[in-house]
Amino acid sequence: MKSRNPNDSSLSRIMINLSVIVVFAALMTGGIIYVYEKEPDIEAEMMHNYARQFTSSATNAHWQWQAQGRPEMIMLVHYDENGREVGRRPVRMAHFGWPKVEPSSASCLQLWEQLLNIPTRVDGFRVLADYYANDNNESEPLNTRCRYRVSTGPYFDYSIYTGRVIQSGGD
Repeated sequence: MKSRNPNDSSLSRIMINLSVIVVFAALMTGGIIYVYEKEPDIEAEMMHNYARQFTSSATNAHWQWQAQGRPEMIMLVHYDENGREVGRRPVRMAHFGWPKVEPSSASCLQLWEQLLNIPTRVDGFRVLADYYANDNNESEPLNTRCRYRVSTGPYFDYSIYTGRVIQSGGD
């Protein structure tokens, strides 16, 4: 009979245990990376939805302004998904037919509340609004805009002179 060396069996057990630990760590690392990459960016989704609502409200304001004979101010009515009225907000209109924005970030924040009928908060975080004056040369059209963002995350721009909403990420 062959006698087993106790050192050989303990070395085998250590190698097996080490292999199990390495495989387990690799599987856990792969799982964490997969979940992290596949997890939706909630802030980006929320800002995307707000950008769509902002576009819709700005367009509604523009057409209401047209239909009412181009007044200085309109009363923008907001509805929920069921068609029930949930609020009314007065909106000053510019002579070119889009909601008027004074050259300040505070005016951009006010526009958010008028067009969306919600406070300037997204998922508990404050929405930051920045006013950007025209940065083109004189021969190009004006591109003055308000940028809405949540700290350093996703954002969208509202072009004051055209009513267009441009989202970050090329949307």
